[in-house]
Amino acid sequence: MAGIRMPQVRLPFPAHEPNRHLARAEGALGAWLDESGICRSAESRRSLERTRIPLVTALAYPDAAPDVLDLLVQWATWTFVIDDEFDDGPDGQDPARCASALATFLPILDGAPAGASASARAFAGTWERLVEGRSPAWRRMFGDDIRAFLWSYYQGLVDQRAERVPTLAAYRRQRCVSVAAYTWLDVVEIAMGVDLPEVVRHFSSFLDLREAAAEYVGLHNDLWSLERDKNAGAHHNAVLLVQHRHGVPLQEAVDQVNDLITDCARRMLDAERDLALQLDVAGITSQTRADTLSCAQGYAKFVRGCFDYHYQASRYTAAAPDPAGEAAPPHQLF
Repeated sequence: MAGIRMPQVRLPFPAHEPNRHLARAEGALGAWLDESGICRSAESRRSLERTRIPLVTALAYPDAAPDVLDLLVQWATWTFVIDDEFDDGPDGQDPARCASALATFLPILDGAPAGASASARAFAGTWERLVEGRSPAWRRMFGDDIRAFLWSYYQGLVDQRAERVPTLAAYRRQRCVSVAAYTWLDVVEIAMGVDLPEVVRHFSSFLDLREAAAEYVGLHNDLWSLERDKNAGAHHNAVLLVQHRHGVPLQEAVDQVNDLITDCARRMLDAERDLALQLDVAGITSQTRADTLSCAQGYAKFVRGCFDYHYQASRYTAAAPDPAGEAAPPHQLF
């Protein structure tokens, strides 16, 4: 954003190469897009190309097996397409239309058939493959996180229409949900080939680790989305919210949000340390302990991958091509 200095963001996790099966996943994605029909125009395909979804997925899940990465790329693509649709399309501008659009997806989580909608069929297909063979606890967690993510569009829209400005604390909690970070963290277990017991999911350290990781990703994304969010005139960006609430210059608000991001990294390190201690106290040893700590490392790789991705995707590093001077059309799903 012109006149704004991007701060030096602290991230204590080492960089890594993207998943070595990235090229295969790119090919599989093209075939899936043709089959699913969720991209109905050349503009829609170009939007996805700028976003480089296979890259962010390969960076987020560098250890996933080839077939797993293929599936995770397709799932990630569905979430990005839905995000674009609600951000740019008419269904993200009217509460009644938004609720109607959500009603095409939410019943699928309870076993309802997908119907004729291409986006609903794509959602149902990826959902079924993601949950296949997973434990009831994991399925419940993932389903709840998807519901919360989808409802966040409606909640944000109603807030915007009512001109309701959230507190910073409330925004930070909701940003974890609206950026879909919890759903991405859930599938770390698929990428790592583990399925943790439900007792571990209730450790305070495990919950703190998830929250800090999700908040890091959401707040960091706010730095990169600042110009777009400012042009939209809404306060659903941490920087704009800090500026509004505290009455500070925009650069100072950017720096304050960077301090929050730094604190998220510290909280992740503290939670990972405490997780090892709580595993010992609970008497959890052997393979379950190894799986839990592997998942924690997967969370760190996910955060690092999302961080590095923002510097490599033209979705964030360059303005969208706009020869007509208008916003790019949505994917026209509904």
